[in-house]
Amino acid sequence: MELRWLESFVTVAEELHFARAADRLHLAPSALSAQVRSLESHLGVRLIDRGRRTRPALTSAGRLFLEEARLTLAQAARAEAVGRRAGRGELGHAEIAYVASAAFSGVLTDILTRCTALGTQLTVQVRELETPAQLEALSCGDIDVGFLRWRPRYPPGVTATCLLTEDVVLALPAGAPLAAYEAVPAAELRHERFVAPHFDEEYGCRDQILEVAEQGGFSPQCAPPVRDFVAALTLVGGGLAVALVPDSLRRVRIPGVVYRPLADVRPTTRLVGAYRKGETSPAVRGVICRLREAADHTVSDQTVSDHTVSDHPAEDQPAEGVS
Repeated sequence: MELRWLESFVTVAEELHFARAADRLHLAPSALSAQVRSLESHLGVRLIDRGRRTRPALTSAGRLFLEEARLTLAQAARAEAVGRRAGRGELGHAEIAYVASAAFSGVLTDILTRCTALGTQLTVQVRELETPAQLEALSCGDIDVGFLRWRPRYPPGVTATCLLTEDVVLALPAGAPLAAYEAVPAAELRHERFVAPHFDEEYGCRDQILEVAEQGGFSPQCAPPVRDFVAALTLVGGGLAVALVPDSLRRVRIPGVVYRPLADVRPTTRLVGAYRKGETSPAVRGVICRLREAADHTVSDQTVSDHTVSDHPAEDQPAEGVS
């Protein structure tokens, strides 16, 4: 049974006049009559009495069938609308993971807001996950988009777009003599122990600590790595170490911790949005589109190539080119 048969029958039932119904449907009267006959043949019942001298009239079977035909057409229209909206990425589900600093910086909430601002009805599941675990989850399909700390390289099939470049600041105990400085000289950190999250120890934090130590002319002392930045700040608050953290971590109020910029060195860190190349899910592609919009919005004095590693044809470049 074809939907066009139902549409033709419903239109004739509403008009009770084949010529007017044909005009509404932009059909020839003969074609309309043929469609109604095809429907009646398919059902094995007459739906419309076609009097030679009287107007067409619905049979008892036709009256019963009319309500169901209208419901079927309405459901078909709803299904078509859902399909089209899903195809535009306005409906569907996306699994998102993030490092805590993505939430503190406002980047994650900004992109989630963008996803809902245009009347979309995306269902989004979010969970906190460390950077290496996110990359593994992206590779195996457990998550669709990750908000994580920059890496010089990504797994095959995964690409990333830089969302935020921010200064690194020093977190130190509130009662420490160094807290008296408005900006701490690197050389003053020669006797301090640095603590860093284990997931960032190999890349960002290690490089930042080495950069500060080189500027200060000393070899850094490092405490055993901890799970995340919040754990690092907890040790700092206890007077056990200092930490280099993204500036957005200033929003984390840990008792006994204060934040100071560095006086003579300015390390930076980058937050990126990572996703699979060639993503086929319209819903996920919608999130990626909002992510890219947010990245474009943050670009000011720097060029796009300074900020992104993506599968845009105009932006393709090695991951090492991100700065």
